Amino acid sequence: MTTERDRERINTTVNSQSQTSTPSNNLCKRTFEVATAVSALAVLMCACGPTTGPLLDSPETDAKAILANCPPGRTVDSRASLDMSASRIKQPLSAPESEALRATVRHTVICGGVVEISAFFGSVASTVPLYSGKLQLDGATDNARLRREPVLTDAVIETVETNLTQLQLEPSDGSTGGTDILGQLSQSAEFQRQLNPGDDTSNLSVLLVTDGEDNATLHFSDPALSREHAVAMADEVAVPDLSDATVTFIGVGKTSSGAIADTAYVDALKAAWTRVCERTGATQCIVVTDPANGQ
Repeated sequence: MTTERDRERINTTVNSQSQTSTPSNNLCKRTFEVATAVSALAVLMCACGPTTGPLLDSPETDAKAILANCPPGRTVDSRASLDMSASRIKQPLSAPESEALRATVRHTVICGGVVEISAFFGSVASTVPLYSGKLQLDGATDNARLRREPVLTDAVIETVETNLTQLQLEPSDGSTGGTDILGQLSQSAEFQRQLNPGDDTSNLSVLLVTDGEDNATLHFSDPALSREHAVAMADEVAVPDLSDATVTFIGVGKTSSGAIADTAYVDALKAAWTRVCERTGATQCIVVTDPANGQ
C-alpha cells in the first residue's frame, strides 16, 4: 500500500522536474505544462518474455505479471498520439480510451522507459506535446518499486488530462490542412530512431487514439469508402519503418458524438489501417473501435 510519504515524494519529483512548453500561437492560445518525471536508477531487469500490448491487459492485471514479461536489457518505451481533430475535440477521450492510455503508460512505468504523449489536430506541424519523460521506479526490491507504480502512473495521466483541457487549437489560416494520421506513424518511427541511435535497446509501443479518418495523405473521410478501395490506397502509400514495435489504433470509426459510424465504413477503415500497420513491419498490429471489447 502506498504511504502518504511515498505519494508526496513522487508528486514532488514530478512537480519539481516539470517544464513549461509554449507552442506557437497558431497552434495553441495558451501555455501549458509538459511534465517530466525522471528517476536516477537503472532500468528494471526482468524475466525474459514478450511485452504485451495495452489491449491485452486489463487495468487489474497484476503488476508482477507485467514485470515478469519485461524484456531483459531493453527499455519499454511508448508514444501515444491523441487525435483532437474536429470530429473528436468535443470528446477527447472516452473511458475505455483513457484506460488504454493508462495501460500503455503503466507498462513503461513498470518496465522502465520513455513516454511521449501528444495531441494533434491536423498535419504533423500541429502536434502539441502533453507529456514527455523517462519513467523508472526506485526501490531496493521489486515489491518496493511496484508499490510506487500507481502514484507515478496517476501523475502522468493527470498531467495529460489537465493539458488536454487547456488545449485551444486554432490554425492561423482557418484550415487544418487535413488530419494526417499517417504522419503520426512517421513521428513514432522518428521517436524510435532517436531511442535507438545505433543499438537495439528499446521495445516501442505506439498508441493512436483516432477515428481513422486521414484526409491529408489518404482519402479515408468518404463515408462510402469500400474495404477494397481503402486497402488499395493503403498498399500504395509510403509508410515508415516501425520494425519491432507494437502498434495499436483505438477509436477507429467513432463519430464526433461518440457513436459508431456505418459498419461497412468502419470495416473499411480497420482493414486499411491494419494493412498500413503490417507494411510498417510492426511485430503486432491492433486496430479496434472500442478497446473495452476489442471490436
